[in-house]
Amino acid sequence: MNRRIMKSKNKMSDNAGQEAKKMAALLLCAACFTISSLFSASCSDQWDDHYAEDVQLSGTLWTAMKQNPELTNFCRVVEAVGYDARLASSQMFTVFAPTNAHFTAAEAETLASRYSKEKADGTRDADNQVIRQFVQNHIALFNRSVSSLTNDSVKMMNGKYEVLTHDAFGNSRLLSSNQFFANGVLYTIDQPEPYFANVFEALSQTGRTDSLYRFLSSYNVYEFDAAESVAGDIVDGKTVYLDSVFHLTNSLLREYGNINREDSNYLALAPTDEAWRRMYDEYIHYFNYTNATSKRDSMVLTHTRRAIADGTIFNLNAQPSPADSLISTAYQTLYRNRPNYADERYYVYYHPYADGGALSGAEAVECSNGQVLVEPKWNIDKRQTFFQQVKVETEQTHYIDTIVQAREPLSQRAVPVSNAFYGKVSDNSFVEAQPLTTSSSTSVTYNIPDQLSNIGYDIYCVFVPAIAYNENASDDDRLPCRVRFTLTYRNQADSVVSTTLRRPADNSVNYETRPDVVDTVLVATNLQFPTCALDLDEPQVTLRVQSNVTNSLSSRYTRTLRLDCIILRPHEEE
Repeated sequence: MNRRIMKSKNKMSDNAGQEAKKMAALLLCAACFTISSLFSASCSDQWDDHYAEDVQLSGTLWTAMKQNPELTNFCRVVEAVGYDARLASSQMFTVFAPTNAHFTAAEAETLASRYSKEKADGTRDADNQVIRQFVQNHIALFNRSVSSLTNDSVKMMNGKYEVLTHDAFGNSRLLSSNQFFANGVLYTIDQPEPYFANVFEALSQTGRTDSLYRFLSSYNVYEFDAAESVAGDIVDGKTVYLDSVFHLTNSLLREYGNINREDSNYLALAPTDEAWRRMYDEYIHYFNYTNATSKRDSMVLTHTRRAIADGTIFNLNAQPSPADSLISTAYQTLYRNRPNYADERYYVYYHPYADGGALSGAEAVECSNGQVLVEPKWNIDKRQTFFQQVKVETEQTHYIDTIVQAREPLSQRAVPVSNAFYGKVSDNSFVEAQPLTTSSSTSVTYNIPDQLSNIGYDIYCVFVPAIAYNENASDDDRLPCRVRFTLTYRNQADSVVSTTLRRPADNSVNYETRPDVVDTVLVATNLQFPTCALDLDEPQVTLRVQSNVTNSLSSRYTRTLRLDCIILRPHEEE
C-alpha cells in the first residue's frame, strides 16, 4: 500500500507532538483508573507497549551509524555529501537509514560519484540532487518516536512529508525503531524511500521541459536559516557555522504560485523545449525596445520568456469549474482587480480539456503537489495571454500629457443610473474638454502605455454625447464632433516620430462623430509600432485628439470634446 501523502494536514512541531501524545496517554490512563481497574490495566499496557521499545543509547547518531555494520553503505553517501558533521552535532535529528541488505555498495558509490560530479559542475548543495532526493529524504529535524498508536506525518529535511506509523515509514517497513541517542532517534528501514518530485522539480526531470525550468529557476534566491544551521565557535563576536542551511525563495513563484511547496496543489502546463524555442523566436519581435532603453537586452529576454510562461500555472484549489474554464494564477494576480480589463479575460481558458483546448493532448506527470502537463503542440493562442488590448480611460488624469485651448481642469462627467446611456460608457464616466473661447481649437494629448512592437493595432477613440450626463442638453451641445488625430512614437534610435492619422475609410485627416450616440471611431487600422513600451516609466506613444472646427463650420459641429476611452486592439484579419 502506498502510504505517501501529498499534503500535510497535521503539522504540529515534532517535540510538541510527542509531549502532547504523552500527556494524552497520561490523562487517558487517569480517566480509565477512575472508571474501572480493567480500563486502567489496558492503558497501562498501551503505555508499556510504547515506551518499552525506546532504547536510550550513548553517543551521537553519527557514531552509532558508523558502528553499525548494517549501515555502511548509507554512511558512505552521508559522509560523501558532508552530512556526517550534522549528525555528529548537537542539533536534533531523526534518521531513517536503509540497511545494506536493501541498499547496496554499488548504489551508494553511484550516488557518491553523482554528488561529486554535480559539485564539480558548480551545483550548490541546496540544489544537489543526491542531497535533496536521497540524504534529506531520509532525515528529519527533531526527535520522532513511534508507538502502536502512531499514524502521523513527518516533514523531512527536503520539505517532503512522509507517513509514519508504528511499523512503516512512507513506502518502507521499519526494521528497528526508537533508538535514542544524544542528538536524535535512529530507525532502520527495508528500502531507500523513493523520492516524489514536486511540480517545480518535475519540470527539470521530464527531459523535455528544461527551458521553462531554467527560466523559473533563474529567480531562485537562497536565504540563510540560522535556526537550522550548525553553530560552531564565536570568532570576533560572530558565530561561525560548521554547516549553513539555506532555504529557497523565488519571487516569480510567489507571483505564479508556490509550485515548489509540498503543501500545495498546482497544475503546470509546460511547453516542450521545441515548442518553447518556436514561441521564443516569434515572440521576441514583440518586445523590441529602443536602443536607449536602460537594460534593453535584459528586458527583451525577460518579457519574451514571460510571454510564454505567464498563464501556465493553475492553483487547483481555486478552480470553481475547471472543466468549463481554467483560471490561471496570472489572471488571479494581474487582472482580476483591474477595471481596465473588465471586458477582457486574459489567462482564462474555456473548455480546456476539449479537442483543441489548452490542455488537450498534454502528457500528465504526477507530482507530490499536483501535476505537470507536458505540451508539445501548445494550444494557447497569444491573444489569450500577452497579445492584449491597451485601454486608456480618458478621465484618468495620469494618462493626460498636454491640454491646449481648453478649460482646466477638464470636467469629469458621470452617467446617471437613470440615464439611457448607463452601462454603455466605460466605467460610466468620461471627460469633457470645453474650449476656452468660441473659436478655440481644443486638444487633449494622451499617453498610451505598454504597447508592443511589430503588432498590428486597430486604434479606436470612443466619443460620448452630451445627453449621456445631461438629458436636457442644448441643441448646440448635441452637435457631432469634427476632429483630427496626431500620433507620436519612438523609433529604434529613440527619436520621436509624429504623424497625422488619416481616416481608413477615405484617407481624410478629418474624422466626424455621430450625434446622440456613444460613437466608437476607428482611427487607424493594423498600425504597427517599431518599438515596445511594456513596463517603461516614460511613455513611448501619444495620441492627440484635436477639435478641427473652423468658424464656417461652427453651426454644424461642436468644439467640445467628450471622450470615454482610447483603445489599441490587436488587429484581426477578416
